[in-house]
Amino acid sequence: MIVIIDYGSGNLRSIQKSFERFYPEVIISRNLAMIEKAEGLVLPGVGAFGDAIKELKQYDLFNPLKTIIERVPTLGICLGMQLLFSYSEESIDVSGLDIIPGKVIKLKEKDFIRIPHTGWNRLIPTSEPYFYSYAYFNHSYYCSPNDKNIIISYVNHGISVPVIILKDLIIGTQFHPEKSKDTGDKVIKYFISLIKR
Repeated sequence: MIVIIDYGSGNLRSIQKSFERFYPEVIISRNLAMIEKAEGLVLPGVGAFGDAIKELKQYDLFNPLKTIIERVPTLGICLGMQLLFSYSEESIDVSGLDIIPGKVIKLKEKDFIRIPHTGWNRLIPTSEPYFYSYAYFNHSYYCSPNDKNIIISYVNHGISVPVIILKDLIIGTQFHPEKSKDTGDKVIKYFISLIKR
């Protein structure tokens, strides 16, 4: 069973439908007992860092997730990936899950670079597994892990923006796999391969 964690973020049903094409049981839940039984977790995200952390704490998920994510294959999508980090410039006084040491940085608007970074952009892979082609983005902040070796793909958006990270059983994407067609399907299938190991 894959559990998409429901902490009030939008877009959950479209994520569920994307996963159901490749995996038999995909549920949306904020029930801790269900989350603890999961073979894989998806931490989605649309919204603000501070609000999302507040919701996780309100549903008594914040501290349990810090433990569960260390042992269960987890996919963090967009804000969901950012929540895995230590803190964000978006909500500087709010601590993230701190499972991946590092920070979340605001993109700077300059010249022809527009913020938020919205639309399709080409992935530039740096190490295996290689995800080529284009993905769909909609974000104003990006992740900067302390360990740069976990970055497996960038995009160019005025600067090199890390957009896929891989650390043990955790994969994070700054883009939305459920909106990214073939590239998104490849990410979902790779995540499922982590569950089946």
